Amino acid sequence: MSARLPADGVVLGVHHVQLSYPAHLQAQVERFYSEGLGLPRIVHAHVLAYLAGAQRIDLVPRTTPGHGCECLGHLALQVAGVEALQQRLQAQGATALAVVRVAEGWRFYAKDPAGNTLELLQPAPLAAPRPRAAPVAQPAGHQQAPVDSAWTVVA
Repeated sequence: MSARLPADGVVLGVHHVQLSYPAHLQAQVERFYSEGLGLPRIVHAHVLAYLAGAQRIDLVPRTTPGHGCECLGHLALQVAGVEALQQRLQAQGATALAVVRVAEGWRFYAKDPAGNTLELLQPAPLAAPRPRAAPVAQPAGHQQAPVDSAWTVVA
């Protein structure tokens, strides 16, 4: 049996979730996610970012302009065949912006019928594996989730 690549235009899973917060609450937000939830903080662009299992949670202050959409909060789905998916959504009458190249791969934003913003991202293949991040000290009784090799944990 040979390994099969995913078909074009399919959702493979959740890539990340981005939430926004009032900028003046940054210290409380950091404490909530790191100490309250016990999530490891990682280095990612200009946002607060945490790992929740294999998924990333990005937290952006509301003073930061959006990334091609008017809503900072969104669900990002990892896909295969980003262009085929964008064309299929447009054919169904959905609002779907153009596919653009970004540091992580190729993406476009779309709106569901209720107006929720979705980011559909096809990651670029990695040229070489990144070194694994060192684990961060966690509160007593907390199980450390495996750290994805693509992220650097903030000490």
